[in-house]
Amino acid sequence: MYTSAILLSILPAAFAHMGPWHPSVFGFSGDGYTLVEPLSGKSFDQWWFHGNLDQKPTGQPMSLPAGGKVTIEIACNKDFTSFGSKGDGSNACPTDTNDKPAPSYHAGTPIDQKELLGCGLAIAYKDDATKVQPEDFTIFSVNDQCVNGLKQDFSVPAKMPACPNGKCICAWFWQGQDSANEMSQYMAGFECKVDGASGTAAVGKPLPPKYCSGGSGCVSGPKQPMYWANDRSNVQFSGNFNEKPSYNAKWGFKNGAQDDIFDGASGSNPGPTGPAPTGPSPTTLLTVTTKPAPTADSSTDSGTCEWPGHCAGARCKSDNDCSDVLACKSGKCA
Repeated sequence: MYTSAILLSILPAAFAHMGPWHPSVFGFSGDGYTLVEPLSGKSFDQWWFHGNLDQKPTGQPMSLPAGGKVTIEIACNKDFTSFGSKGDGSNACPTDTNDKPAPSYHAGTPIDQKELLGCGLAIAYKDDATKVQPEDFTIFSVNDQCVNGLKQDFSVPAKMPACPNGKCICAWFWQGQDSANEMSQYMAGFECKVDGASGTAAVGKPLPPKYCSGGSGCVSGPKQPMYWANDRSNVQFSGNFNEKPSYNAKWGFKNGAQDDIFDGASGSNPGPTGPAPTGPSPTTLLTVTTKPAPTADSSTDSGTCEWPGHCAGARCKSDNDCSDVLACKSGKCA
C-alpha cells in the first residue's frame, strides 16, 4: 500500500478529467494525460481531434461488432488502464479523493447517478481522418451512465454497414455536470472498423441536436455530436447548469445503440453519409456542410441564399453566422 501511494504521488498532477485509451486513438502515445485536458475557448485546430491529428494511432482500428458491444477503458491517465501499471482494474481515477471539490468524474462526491451526463461514440464513413469534417460524424452509440468507472460499454447497431477500405474514423465525446462550460475531453478521435457488417442502408445525414428535456422538440434520426464552448459550435446552450449538452434523453439521445440513424429508418434524415451498397467509391461520398445555429440578429437580411436570415446584409458576429461563402465584415454578412 505504501509503495502504491508513492507511485500515485509522483504521477502528473493534471488529473481532473477523463479520456479513452486504446492504441487506435489519436494521441495515445503521448504523455498519458494531455489527451484528457478539457477544451474551452479553443480554436478549431486546437479542439478538433483534441489537436492530435498529427499523432497517428499506433495500433489497429478498434473493432465495432455489429449488433454487439465494444468496451472502452476511460481514465484520467493512461497509467490507470491496462496499458499502464498503476490502475486497479475498476477505478477510472484512483487519485481522486473525497476532499476534492470536483473529482475527475464530474458527477459529485461520491458519484451521483443523476449527474452523469453520458458519453457518445460517433462514426464518419471516411478512411482518412484528415478528410473528416464535423458534419461527417454521426452518433451511433450512447452510454448515459458514462463515466462511472474504468470500463464503459457501448452497444453497436446491428445494421451498421461496412467501412470503406476496412476503416472508418470514430470519436468519443463526454460532458461532465460538475465542470465549467467546457467540452470536457470533448473529443478523442480514433480509427475503427465495423466487424460482422451485414447492413446495406447508409447512415443518414446527421443534424445538430437540440435541448428538449426528453419531450417534444427533440431532433429525431441521425444526430451530430455536440460541438460547443469553442470555435464552430453547432448547438445552442441556454447557460442553465441543468441544461448542459449531454448524451441522454434531455438532448434527444436514447441509451444504447442508435438504431434510427440509417436511411429508411423511422425519423431518419435523407442524404447518406455512409457507403451505399452499390455506387461510387468512398472518396466520392457526399459531404454535407451544416451551418451552426444562428447567434446573430438577422433582421437586416436583404438577400436570398441557402440559409435564410443569414444572407448578404444580415448582421453577424463571426463568419459562422453567414450563409454559403459569405463572410462577416464590420458586423454584416458580405
